[in-house]
Amino acid sequence: MFPDLEPYEVPLDLIDDLAGRMVEGDGAEFDHPDLPAGYTYFGQFLDHDLTFDPVSNLRAPNDPGQLEDFRTPRLDLDAVYGSGPRDMPYLYDQQGELRGALLLIGDSRAEFGGSFAVEDLPRNMQGQALVGDPRNDENAIISQLHLAFLKLHNRVACALLGGEHSDHWSGDPAGLFWEVQRIVRWHYQWVVVRDFLPRVVPEGLIEELLVRVSESQRTRHRGTRSQPERRRFRFDGEPFMPVEFSVGAYRFGHSLVRPSYELNARATRVRLFAAHSDPLDAGHLGGSRPLLDRLVIDWDRFLDLARRRPQHTRQLDTKLAGPLASLPAGVAPPGEARRSLAWLNLLRGRAMGLPSGQDVAEALGEPQLHDEDLGLGGAPAPLWYYVLAEAAARGGKRRLGPVGGRILAEVILGLLEADSQSFINANPTWTPFLGNEPDRFTLADLVRYATGP
Repeated sequence: MFPDLEPYEVPLDLIDDLAGRMVEGDGAEFDHPDLPAGYTYFGQFLDHDLTFDPVSNLRAPNDPGQLEDFRTPRLDLDAVYGSGPRDMPYLYDQQGELRGALLLIGDSRAEFGGSFAVEDLPRNMQGQALVGDPRNDENAIISQLHLAFLKLHNRVACALLGGEHSDHWSGDPAGLFWEVQRIVRWHYQWVVVRDFLPRVVPEGLIEELLVRVSESQRTRHRGTRSQPERRRFRFDGEPFMPVEFSVGAYRFGHSLVRPSYELNARATRVRLFAAHSDPLDAGHLGGSRPLLDRLVIDWDRFLDLARRRPQHTRQLDTKLAGPLASLPAGVAPPGEARRSLAWLNLLRGRAMGLPSGQDVAEALGEPQLHDEDLGLGGAPAPLWYYVLAEAAARGGKRRLGPVGGRILAEVILGLLEADSQSFINANPTWTPFLGNEPDRFTLADLVRYATGP
């Protein structure tokens, strides 16, 4: 996004100092006032849909222009669908008349014993999830969100075959899978644009950018090749994933993580990590194992389903939950056990050559933060830290500030506009039809429909 800005080689002692400071205390006073905890993991799910980089080096400098994104930079749910039923048949139910049209759902109780959940991600004999992206089995929350998308697809398929929503598909059984996939993708994209982003970026920014997208589309239809009026996110040819987004601004979600979670009435203080790997330990969220029955999520505790008040994320600021200050070996990169997540993020930003937060603010024409908001003694701020400090100072610890919010919004809306199959391009007037109020369809509506009877 900012190829003309100089990389900021953050001093290693500053990284050490910041990492030591970026740890919150414990208590309800650190909770976000109005963002349900489910959005933390929806944000992680979205990240996995957009990005996957298994090859960059944490410590050595990397050339962002030479890195390959192994996840298509589109909001297309390829982490759920893989490359489709023909190329990845193991993700799909191969029995019955709908062979290949439904996604496979596992039964871990039948496969692994009575302590495990009846509904789970499909797994092999060693308990490893059969999914398009193994990161969606990193913890018991994101794995169950992934499971909700499997169920969403299957429920939409059954609804169409049962005669529901006849105005929204051709009625051709041979094209059922592709029609359902489109419907699910568009509802997901709507949630990202109309629910998730408006909750975390500055108020009014999404509407402002959507108007510009609409104006750009009308101009193109008149025969010109103008681009939307965005300040920075432009690309020629294939879309790409800017490192200022993937390594910098989008990691704002780490500030939202709680130190523990209430999953259901029996599992009320489930910690993030375990000191030792035990597949039967229901006291932690650790993934890459069959889902325990004790850890089955009551989504009322993560989203506003109107039956109870859900737990909320943590505030959006420069502090991370205590357990993230010392990552266990199974979570940290090889050789980096006991490192803090803040330290790893800051070091990765340095290795990827990100510019400083102040330089990005100046490039965007936004007022720079004062040093009292940064606490760095006048030193430049690493971009990720700057985005979090800006959220605290100018977003009231509830939303991103103008720099972080604009990077987030411009990249995601830009990727949607570049995708000819997104609802923004293919049918700009489309609205969801799976919820009770189409114009107000939210993540809670999506999960309610997917997991309902």
